[in-house]
Amino acid sequence: MELTDSKIIDALKGEIQRRRRKAVQAKPVESKPDRQKRCLCGICTTCVDNARWEAIFNAKFADPDYYKSRPVRGASSLDWLRPAPRQSSIRSIER
Repeated sequence: MELTDSKIIDALKGEIQRRRRKAVQAKPVESKPDRQKRCLCGICTTCVDNARWEAIFNAKFADPDYYKSRPVRGASSLDWLRPAPRQSSIRSIER
């Protein structure tokens, strides 16, 4: 049993092949130019201005305790789920 003419099938196959050949070629990825490094001489206008803004930022926002070691907690992070202790038991201990 033949559903269609073989000429039509060949024409469709040829059109598919032509579309595949016309596919857009990928362009090579261009690398970005390297960024210039900041001047660190401390004498030029840019360095003086950067130092000024660094001092302003540190005075306002820097956390002096950020790099200090923090104590290790011996409690669970899920402690807030536990019910609070009864007030009556605390009062009986105080008496």
